[in-house]
Amino acid sequence: MTASRPSKIWRIVVPSSDGPIEKPQRSEAAAREAVETEKQTTTANRIIVPKWQDGRWDEWLRWVRTDSNWHAE
Repeated sequence: MTASRPSKIWRIVVPSSDGPIEKPQRSEAAAREAVETEKQTTTANRIIVPKWQDGRWDEWLRWVRTDSNWHAE
């Protein structure tokens, strides 16, 4: 059984003590903009950008903070 396609195929996911916080985005550009905003405000050490593709969520990009610098992986 294939899951139905969500209306927003991009999202950012930020870990938290209560479980991951998922923030749907309308486009790749919106996801990139949301990541830049999130990097300025989050206390988390990583931000994951999954994309809906082929009937499932796949990790598209991961940002990891080391000290005060963010790096894409």
